[in-house]
Amino acid sequence: MKALEWSNIKEMKVREMPEPELKPGWVLIKVGFTGICGSELSAYVGQNELRKPPSIMGHEFSGTVIKAGSHEDAHLEGKKVTVNPLVTCGKCRFCRRGDRQLCHERKIIGVNFPGSFAELVAAPAASCYITNDLLLGSLTEPLATAFHAVKKSQVVPGDRALVIGAGTIGLMATAILKHFGASLIAVSETNKHRLEWSREWGADLLIDPSSPNKGTSGPEKYDVVIDAVGLNVTRKYAINSTESGGRVIFVGLHEPNADIPGNMIVRNEIGISGSFCYTDDDYRRSSDLINSGFLNSHKNWYEVRGLDRGNESFMEQLDPNAQFSKIILSSEA
Repeated sequence: MKALEWSNIKEMKVREMPEPELKPGWVLIKVGFTGICGSELSAYVGQNELRKPPSIMGHEFSGTVIKAGSHEDAHLEGKKVTVNPLVTCGKCRFCRRGDRQLCHERKIIGVNFPGSFAELVAAPAASCYITNDLLLGSLTEPLATAFHAVKKSQVVPGDRALVIGAGTIGLMATAILKHFGASLIAVSETNKHRLEWSREWGADLLIDPSSPNKGTSGPEKYDVVIDAVGLNVTRKYAINSTESGGRVIFVGLHEPNADIPGNMIVRNEIGISGSFCYTDDDYRRSSDLINSGFLNSHKNWYEVRGLDRGNESFMEQLDPNAQFSKIILSSEA
């Protein structure tokens, strides 16, 4: 099969690779579409401790099941699916309660197993969710990540919210905050293309922190702040922008450490939480949202390309002025 192999720092090339091993309880999937994730961009430049070359990345994907490894999963053959890429023990207290993202034995397709930047990928049958549309289905994973972050923020109708970063997670978090009843949503982003896209996703205020006038004026403090970037500077910005008693959610992963204002956090009783991946229920609900048309009105913020443009696309997405918030790769494009 053809696969986009990440062979070294800033090096990717389509190669012929062995077909994935199909184990009992797993299914073989003909990949339809795979989105490029920000965590993969960090890995591509050597700044993600979980991913090491050579490997096949890709964990935001959809496809068609072509073969089941067990008879009891044969009903999935021919079905269009999106896949939760978490592979866990299934026995610990986290797995039993549906918080598989916290399993100490957690592994991820595209990190610990060959990923979906390929014609074929193997995945657990239990992790497959039926999708109505393969292209939109490939966006289920990032939507679930954004859904989990917004849920952890405990946003309630009437809250004022700030989203830092208008990449895929930031845009989707904006839409979900609106869905949950936030009365005002500001989005902060230095990329003018992405900042403008956020308006279509529900942003009321657009903030360019690199601009002298910062863009549209709004409140200085917010009840909910979601940092979808994950830099030291954005984490401090998030805390400094939070109202007393407000909540900050860190979902971005670009830098491992941050210097944060501890005394201000204590005195203002600011709640801070990390948000990693999603629960099983978050993934199911996100799949249901997509199947119900939640994302259908949002187009043009992404572009679909062939696997042979993978290296080019990764380099493009690293550009601070990149035009698209998401590039989706397909072996058939």
